[in-house]
Amino acid sequence: MTAENYILAIFAGLLVGWIANLLSKSRFSFPINLFVGIFGACLLNFFMVSAEMIRSDFLPILWVSLLGAAVLLGMFHLSRAFERR
Repeated sequence: MTAENYILAIFAGLLVGWIANLLSKSRFSFPINLFVGIFGACLLNFFMVSAEMIRSDFLPILWVSLLGAAVLLGMFHLSRAFERR
């Protein structure tokens, strides 16, 4: 992956993390949501580009970043919900 792809993945992860923070209504989870969103976006991009499943263009990287961040944040919040029970 190029530096531009990582920057795009970081911005997409920040956006999804910020939206997740708005939906979770917890004031202490803001940095955690941002970190998990960035990590999910970069991780899925890394695996998809390494396996040559997507091209290294703007839109595929953006969609994969958004998907990776959303999936990892969803799994994170589901695990926290089950933990509280």
